[in-house]
Amino acid sequence: MKKNRLSIFIIALMALFAAGFVSCSSDHLGDTIFDTTEYPLDKTSASYPLDAFLQDNFLKPYNMRFIYRMEDIGSDLQKNLVPASYEKSVELAVLSKYLWYDVYKEIAGEEFLKANSPRIIHVIGSPSYNPTQGTETLGTAEGGLKITLYKANMINVNDLDFINEYFFKTMHHEFGHILDQTHERPNSFNVISTGQYNADWANANDSLVAGQGFVSPYASYMAREDWVEVMANYIVKDGRTWENLLNSASYDWEEIDIDDTDEYTKLLKPGCNMDTIGYIRQMDNGDWKVDRKCVARNADGYAALDEDGNIQYLDIDGKNGRDIIEQKLQMVREWLMNNWNISIDELRAEVQRRQYRTNPDGTFILDSYGRYTNRLTAPSEEDPSRTLMDTLLDWVNKYKELQ
Repeated sequence: MKKNRLSIFIIALMALFAAGFVSCSSDHLGDTIFDTTEYPLDKTSASYPLDAFLQDNFLKPYNMRFIYRMEDIGSDLQKNLVPASYEKSVELAVLSKYLWYDVYKEIAGEEFLKANSPRIIHVIGSPSYNPTQGTETLGTAEGGLKITLYKANMINVNDLDFINEYFFKTMHHEFGHILDQTHERPNSFNVISTGQYNADWANANDSLVAGQGFVSPYASYMAREDWVEVMANYIVKDGRTWENLLNSASYDWEEIDIDDTDEYTKLLKPGCNMDTIGYIRQMDNGDWKVDRKCVARNADGYAALDEDGNIQYLDIDGKNGRDIIEQKLQMVREWLMNNWNISIDELRAEVQRRQYRTNPDGTFILDSYGRYTNRLTAPSEEDPSRTLMDTLLDWVNKYKELQ
């Protein structure tokens, strides 16, 4: 259990453009006032390989512009933002194809992407902090047309947890908003957690909100974010991580105020159960809080054991967060299947297969520490001197031969 201090803060801006034209059948419409000329790419440019890759893999098949040269007009001018480097833009572009577009193409089909793909992905190199709220904006979705991604210069293909948290969970989250605008989520979802949503989500603890039935602190903000957070988290989290989340959600958690951190420190002894002792964190205003499982306690604050020596967990609110999360996931599962003929379980399995190495029977290959093996950076079975990431980068590098 941990508090993610850089919580997701995603702003969805809805835009509706309408224009009325009145004419009769004999009217002649003149040529468009917009420039529709397709200008050839400059093969002498150092960025030609990436530009050609983006044109062939995103613009032509899906009418989607992948913009890595930061555009001021499309950025938040109130923030000090930095463009993405060319090298990191290449990495994010090939990963976006491999772990996002190609996954949906495999499971949902190319026509689905042509109809529902965002029209612009705008990549920013630096983080986007919100100092007054103590949060970080990981991405924005505007009117179902444009997705902005931040932090590209920090992408690290050796750390799948990082790229999932800061890029691909954000992509699936924002794409979920786009799909929700076409076929709105069921109204029954909106009432599952009525009364539990919290505008102060940035100060919420992961396990505390899990016990309330939310997959993340940001999911506890409002129903529309709850919906896409369930979808995005389920897709990118591996089986063990997802099960750990559900296990944490199976317990009631409490948040307590403490005035003396020394008293908390005294409870920390070798072999102590940290879930029952609690996890300390400091709020933005300097106050200290401890998040801990709700258990029967003795006068010293330790968990009181029953006659068999077991911890006595308490059910405070009569709700099981695990059941609530699984109920929400089932609604997302049915919505994707009924409206888009997409199996979220097949989608997730395809993502996992592309991220992690597997045995012939489909089980994951573990490293010496018992962790799933990163397929992107593991030596290739065909050529141990190369990795899958090398192959993905070749998608761009091959255009150098045309220069």
